[in-house]
Amino acid sequence: MPRKKKSSEEQKETKKKKAQKKEKFVDAEALLDEYLDEVVLGLGISFLKLKPEEYKEILKEPFVAAVGQVKTKPKSRTIINRLTANKDAMMEYIAMGLVRITDIEKTTCDQFEFIVYNTKKAIVDLAPKLYREAVKRNRKDLIDVLRYNWNLYGIVSPIRCPKCGFNSIMPDLSCKVCEYVMSMKELKAQINVVQALQDYYSVDPEGFKEILTLGYFYYTAEGPISPSKFKPSPQVLAFEVILNKDEKKTLSSIYNNLHSQ
Repeated sequence: MPRKKKSSEEQKETKKKKAQKKEKFVDAEALLDEYLDEVVLGLGISFLKLKPEEYKEILKEPFVAAVGQVKTKPKSRTIINRLTANKDAMMEYIAMGLVRITDIEKTTCDQFEFIVYNTKKAIVDLAPKLYREAVKRNRKDLIDVLRYNWNLYGIVSPIRCPKCGFNSIMPDLSCKVCEYVMSMKELKAQINVVQALQDYYSVDPEGFKEILTLGYFYYTAEGPISPSKFKPSPQVLAFEVILNKDEKKTLSSIYNNLHSQ
């Protein structure tokens, strides 16, 4: 039985597919080898003094994305402009790449500074290690940078750590940055517990009475909250504060004076 001839549409489709198969796109990884020195200079990261293979490992993914799927070889300046379109994000990416391929303890001064200045979203995970290393190197200036970045990108607590100075004390009273464990006495001194509750009375007298009766309250960035009005939330750091006998006595006296007025 004779084979059926392909229709003109089928023939066109076949030719199109063959043409597509013959299309050659620029090899972005090979282009990185060619442009590496220019890209490193263009990004301003030559001071990191990494080996060529280290630069390539860090830059490969964003470089390939910047080149895209093209048939014509783009100029190095075009690629660099794309990489630096959001320079902060690019520097953060490079810093995290540096953390991935090196030991922080073995980084040079320039490399360590670069990591500290550009650690943003990863500050929660990296702050403890970066803080320890900054202390070891006696770099108080970099500790200040870490503290600033923590306040922007970290888990910001209403309670400041008395050891490292970061707002990083968690509800279990441990510091997320330096691992210091705070005492309840230190916490009460920092929030000025009696004054805080006296101020709370003017906002919520009934809540104050409840706190006095139950002997404890919750403390958040908004201030004291009575137990019945506290609603737990993963987004809110809340500290349970238990009053001692002397505090109860003082607060009871304050309540009686204010209540009688």
